[in-house]
Amino acid sequence: MFHLLRFTCKLLGGMAAAAGIFVKVARLKHQAERRLRRQKESVVTMKKSVLVAVIAALAAVAGALAAVAVYLHRREKELDEYEKLLFSEDFEDEETPAAPAEEAAPAQEAAPAQDAAPKAE
Repeated sequence: MFHLLRFTCKLLGGMAAAAGIFVKVARLKHQAERRLRRQKESVVTMKKSVLVAVIAALAAVAGALAAVAVYLHRREKELDEYEKLLFSEDFEDEETPAAPAEEAAPAQEAAPAQDAAPKAE
C-alpha cells in the first residue's frame, strides 16, 4: 500500500509540473498572438534617435565615397602628368646637348694652357 501511495504522489507531482509547463506555454502563445495582432493593427513607428543614427551612418558612407572619388581623381591627374613627362620628347632634347658639352670641354682646357705659355716668356 505504501508503494501505491508513493507512486500516486509522484504521478501527481509529475502532472503538476506538466500543468505548470502547459500554463507557461499557453501564456507565451497568448502574448505572441497579442503582439502579432497589435503589429498588424497599429502603425510601426521609429524612434527619432534611430532615424538620426541611420541618417548619420548614410552621411558617413557618402562622405567616405566622396573622399575616395576625390583621391582617385587627384591620383589620376598625377599619373597622367607623370606619363606625359615620361613619354614626352623634352628629355630627348636634353640628352643631345650633353654630348657637345663634353666635346667643348677639352677645347676649353687647351685654351688656358696656351695663355699660360706666353706669360712665362
